[in-house]
Amino acid sequence: MNKGIFFIPLDDQNKQNDLLFDEIIDQTITSEKLGLSEAFFGEHITDKHEKISSSLSMVSALSRVTKKINLGTLTTNLNFFKPATIAAIISQVDNLVKGRLLLGVGSGANRSDVEAVEMLDENNHKIMLETLEILQNIFYSSKNIDIKTESFNVSTSKSLNDDLGLGYFNKLYKERKNLEIVMPALNRDSYNVKLCAKNRWGIVISNFCSDDIIDNHIESYLKHSPLDKEKALKKIRLSKLIFATENKKDSEKFLKNDNSPYLKAVDIIFRKLKTFNRHGCFGKDIENSSQACEKIVFSGTPEMINKRMDYYKNKYGSLLSLIYVDVPKSSNDIYKNSLGLFAEYVK
Repeated sequence: MNKGIFFIPLDDQNKQNDLLFDEIIDQTITSEKLGLSEAFFGEHITDKHEKISSSLSMVSALSRVTKKINLGTLTTNLNFFKPATIAAIISQVDNLVKGRLLLGVGSGANRSDVEAVEMLDENNHKIMLETLEILQNIFYSSKNIDIKTESFNVSTSKSLNDDLGLGYFNKLYKERKNLEIVMPALNRDSYNVKLCAKNRWGIVISNFCSDDIIDNHIESYLKHSPLDKEKALKKIRLSKLIFATENKKDSEKFLKNDNSPYLKAVDIIFRKLKTFNRHGCFGKDIENSSQACEKIVFSGTPEMINKRMDYYKNKYGSLLSLIYVDVPKSSNDIYKNSLGLFAEYVK
């Protein structure tokens, strides 16, 4: 099973953006040195806690300071762009990272983001899928682009000039045809899971999902995928808040400590989701962030975390990847050492 890292990030509202971005870049470089195979970056445009406004920009920023680690967006909200514009941006980013881009797509989880781009009354999921279809045509077709959908008309036929090289879209790195598409999975019976399974796209199960909802996502993907079980499992990533410690006592003492970056991160997202009555992903009868933290964080020694993962391996088989969710920076070595323990000892 591969291992990765996911930067949401869930941090202090008043933290300077440049300092946060520096931390993310440094932590991604460290993750590559530790042997992690992929890094994902969240994206919101109107959120003081989740300050990454362009995950594609984060991937670009890491293009020259990393060499092997795959870099993913989670998510690029395709419906916020004109298809031709986002196609050109994605092509450039994939060439910058020399084919290491993983494209996570979405339609805007934050209502404030959707409002900001004047799309509250639109069928955003449908527009996102239309845009994705156009992107795939642009990237993979050898023909001149002249595409009409219900929402878009993408064409350069009127100004096409072969001699001048006008009217042609750049392709992906070395014209590759295997850009991986992934989508997040949060609530029970997720439509995203069924859609991705049918299209052979990947899913990233949210780190805010309780154990029973994780089961629901895996079983739904396997049920709706045309792939055999082993291949279908290699399309599923599980993201988790993971607090790895050298001994069990430290985990019990520091997980919900007043200064715990884990409790802080869970509290931010719990309050957000509860405000919009979407906190059911944490499990039944979870009424506060402390309960949610206890429920969803994999904590303890690497051996204890391996046993938690053994449940899924024994029940289903090996998933593609376990993704470590980054938490706010701390000066306490107990928290700082967690990623290294995860990278070296969690299997």
